[in-house]
Amino acid sequence: MSLKSIAAWQRLATPLIALVIFLSGWEILVRSLSVSPLILPPPSAVANVLVNQFGSLLTQSGITLLESVLGFLLGCVAAFSLATLFVFSRVAEQALYPYAIALKAIPLVALAPIVVVWFGTGLGSKVFLAAVIAFFPILVNAIDGLRAIEPEALELLTMLSASKWQIFTKLRIYTALPSIFAGMKVASSFAVVGAVVAEFVGSDQGIGFVIKSSSYYLNTDVTFAAIIVSALIGLIFFWIISWLETKIIFWKSKDGAVSNTYQAS
Repeated sequence: MSLKSIAAWQRLATPLIALVIFLSGWEILVRSLSVSPLILPPPSAVANVLVNQFGSLLTQSGITLLESVLGFLLGCVAAFSLATLFVFSRVAEQALYPYAIALKAIPLVALAPIVVVWFGTGLGSKVFLAAVIAFFPILVNAIDGLRAIEPEALELLTMLSASKWQIFTKLRIYTALPSIFAGMKVASSFAVVGAVVAEFVGSDQGIGFVIKSSSYYLNTDVTFAAIIVSALIGLIFFWIISWLETKIIFWKSKDGAVSNTYQAS
C-alpha cells in the first residue's frame, strides 16, 4: 500500500475512531448515571429512531436540502453581483456596504418571523432566509479576492490596453476563485441553518419542523435524530462545494500553492 493510500485511510479512520469513542462515552455516561431519556437519550435510542423513521427523515431532509440549495444559489448570485459592483464603483461600496454589514448583524431568529409574513409559510420564506445568511461570507470573500490581484499582472494587462471588463474576466475572477470558494464553503452550512430556522417559525414540513414538533411532544430521541440529520445535510453540502473547488480550481494544490500547470499557462 502506498503512502498516499495510507494517508487517505488515516484521514478517514481518525474522525470515525473519534466518533466511536464519543458515542461510547455518551452511552456509558447516560446509562451509568440513569439520566432520563427526556433530558438526554442514549445514542442507541437515537440510532433506533434513525433506522425506524429513515424514510420520513429522508423525505423531510430532502425538503430542507432543496430550500438550502436554492437559498445558497440565490445568495451566491446576489453576493457576487454586489461584489462586482463594488470593484467597479467605490461610491457604490461606500453607499451599500455598511447596510450589508448591518444585515449580517440582525439575529436570524428576529428576522425569520418578518420573512414569513412577507413570503408566507411556503418555499419562498425558507429560500430567502437561507440566501440572507449565506450572502455575507460570500460577499466579503469575493470582494477580498477580486481585489487581491498582483500589481505586476495588472500593470501588464494595462500596458496591453486591456479594458476594465477584460481585466475583470481574465485576471480578477481567476485570482478570486479560491477566496470565493472559501466563502461558499462557509455559506453552504449557513444556508442549511437559515432554512431550518425558517422552518421553525412557519412550516409543516422539513427538518426544522420535525425538531420543533418533537420538542413540543418531548420526543427527545426524535429531536436528536433530526439534529443529526440537519448536521449531515450541512456536511454533505460542504463536501459538494469542496469537491467542486478541486474540479474548478484545478491548478491549486492541496497545500494551497499554485501548481506548475497554472504557472505555465
